[in-house]
Amino acid sequence: MLRSFYGILKSMDRFLRFTFITGVTKFTKTSIFSGLNNLLDITMTTAYSNICGIPVEDIDNHFREHIESLASRERFDSYESLRDEILAWYDGYSWDGETRVLNPFGLLTFLMQDRFSGYWYASGTPSFLIEILKEKPATFLALMDLEIRESMLDSFDVRRIGVASLLFQTGYLTVKEVLQEYRPPVYRVEIPNYEVRESLFMNIITEFTEQDADMSETAYLRSKEALRNGNLEAMLSILKGLFASIPYQLHIDREAYYHSIFYAVMSVLGFDMEAEVSTSRGRIDAVLELEEKVYIVEFKYLDCEPDAAPEEKRNLFEKALEDGMAQIKDMGYADKYAGSGKEIRLAAFAFLGRDDIEMRSEIL
Repeated sequence: MLRSFYGILKSMDRFLRFTFITGVTKFTKTSIFSGLNNLLDITMTTAYSNICGIPVEDIDNHFREHIESLASRERFDSYESLRDEILAWYDGYSWDGETRVLNPFGLLTFLMQDRFSGYWYASGTPSFLIEILKEKPATFLALMDLEIRESMLDSFDVRRIGVASLLFQTGYLTVKEVLQEYRPPVYRVEIPNYEVRESLFMNIITEFTEQDADMSETAYLRSKEALRNGNLEAMLSILKGLFASIPYQLHIDREAYYHSIFYAVMSVLGFDMEAEVSTSRGRIDAVLELEEKVYIVEFKYLDCEPDAAPEEKRNLFEKALEDGMAQIKDMGYADKYAGSGKEIRLAAFAFLGRDDIEMRSEIL
């Protein structure tokens, strides 16, 4: 169907003066578009890096009066403070690592509604994107600080498209920096803004657990306060509730599955958490850094039959938790944060299956 539809363009090219095609995933140079092979791809071309978004300077030039009026009615002290919040929500898209533009749909809808919300992602998320992440949960964690060649971003065949390529083409990743010292250049990609981050992580929670992942403001505040006070038991209770909601047919017996949901939950709750943090001696599963505390987290998963005897489960939990704490200490994961002046807490989470989660923590 696509071939016959777009093939008309090539057969009628003598009548065309200007043709611009845009969409989510690029299919040119494949069998789908074998009849339309004369397109010029300008996606990553610097000269066109600002044509598919609203440049930051346009906020000051065209929307200042509206934003000043809104700032005076809301909790913002000044035009600048509200402007910074707008940029945090809707800015960040880039194709060259330098020119950044705002999402037009998100920004203009915010100006019309006068309230922050995820307008863009509410319009729809590709279901096959989430299905791929469910099949390969480890790839979700690897995407948080990713360097990739343009040829990998510029994937042509949707049947063999990589997760990073798909997230980039659907707007969930954008170019943070172009490393020109490599030949060809390497692109460092990241999640562009808060709207997209919330969208992706909420979808991960909802689809991985197949439940409504709406977390109330009360639960958010209690969890944040508990972590500030060093009480990981509250977070353990939230995780137990989430994992207990996973239908057995969706459950995946992999450590990365639990790690992904934990990371998504922390991010949706508003915490600044890094996954797969590199140190001189290895990789830390997760680091959760607060104003006065740093949590260093290790995950362990062991296979266990759902109907295993309580004593067997206790022994497995003990082994997993001991191994997790020993790994944190033996690998010196806390050394990186020793000079931060913050209280360092070590936490090992052990997973035996969908309903069985335990945790052990220590203060250095």
